[in-house]
Amino acid sequence: MLKFANTYAFVLWIGVPILILLMFFADILRKRALKRLGDRELISRAILFLDTTKRRWRRVFLILGYCFLVLSAMRPQLGTKLEKAKREGIDIVFALDVSKSMLAEDLKPNRLSNARSEIKAFIQHQTDDRVALTVFAGDAFLMCPMTVDYDAFLMFLASADPTVISEPGTDIAKAIDVSIKGFVDDTPKYKAIIIITDGEQTAPGNPISAADRAVKSGVRIFTIGVGTPSGAPIPVKDKAGNIVGYKKDETGAIVTSKLDEATLDEIACRTNGKYFPARPGRDELRKIFAEIDKMGKKELESVVFSQYDERFYYPLALAILLLALYWAFPERKRVIGNRYSHRQTQ
Repeated sequence: MLKFANTYAFVLWIGVPILILLMFFADILRKRALKRLGDRELISRAILFLDTTKRRWRRVFLILGYCFLVLSAMRPQLGTKLEKAKREGIDIVFALDVSKSMLAEDLKPNRLSNARSEIKAFIQHQTDDRVALTVFAGDAFLMCPMTVDYDAFLMFLASADPTVISEPGTDIAKAIDVSIKGFVDDTPKYKAIIIITDGEQTAPGNPISAADRAVKSGVRIFTIGVGTPSGAPIPVKDKAGNIVGYKKDETGAIVTSKLDEATLDEIACRTNGKYFPARPGRDELRKIFAEIDKMGKKELESVVFSQYDERFYYPLALAILLLALYWAFPERKRVIGNRYSHRQTQ
C-alpha cells in the first residue's frame, strides 16, 4: 500500500503549470527581442546558434526534476512493517457525561467543551497507558474500547455530544458499570475510571452502590466536577447555534443545573480515589497526574502495529539526476568556429 506522510506538500504541484507558463512567456520575449535586433537567422549565425532541441530537453529535465522533488517532499511510504512494542502503564476508562445539562455555560463555552478539553490534556500528558471512552446520559455505552491509539481515541472524543444518546437524564451508576466492563483483563490493580460530569444523578440508579462494585473489581475512581455549585440554566439553541430559550420543567420554571460535588466526592472516596473540581485557573489536572502515577505500572500486552517504510529517497535521487542533466546541457552553443576566427585574423 502506498501512502504519503506529508500531504501538505501537495500544494507545491501548482509550481508545474507556473514553470510551463514562464517558459512560454520566455519564448515570446526571446522572439520579440530578436525581431528588434534584425534578421533572426543572420543574428544567430553571426552571434550564436540557438539549439532548440537542447532547450526543449533542458525544460523537460527541469519540469520532471521539480515534479520528483515535490513527490519526495510528500514523503511516499510503501508497504507495511510489523513490529512489536512493549509498554508499561495502566488501563484508564474515561466516563464522559454528555447529558444536556453539560451544555450549561457557567464554564465557557460550556461544561461539555471544558470536559473534552480536560480529557484531551490528560491524553497529551500520558503516553503509555491504555485508554477507553464511555459516554453517558440517561443511558451509557462504551464508545471507544481500550486502546493505545490516542488519535483514534481523540476522534471518538471529538464526536461525543448529547446527540449520541437519546435517553435524557444522567445515570452515573450506569456509567460506572459500563466502564468496569471496558477493562480487558481481570487484574485487580492498575485500573482507573475518570468520571467527568456535573454530578447530578437524575436516573434511578445508585452511583454509590456502583462505586462499591468498582472496589470489588479492583478499580479506583477519580471524579472531575465540571460546573459551579451555584449552577446555570441549560440553553436551548437553534440550528445556527443561537440561544432561543432555556430548558424548563413541567411547571414552566427554568431548570438550573448545579454541580453536585458531594456525590462525586463520595464516589471517589469509596474507591480510594479523589475528587477534583474543573474550574478556570485551577491546576487540578496536574494533581490527577500525580495520583495516577502513584498507582504504579504494569506491563501491557505487546502491541502489534504497522509501520510504513519511507521511500522519499527514490524520487529525490531522480530529481537530483534530472536537475544535474538540466545544468549539464547548455541551451546555447557558439558557432564561431575556425572559419570565422580565420577571417578575423586576416
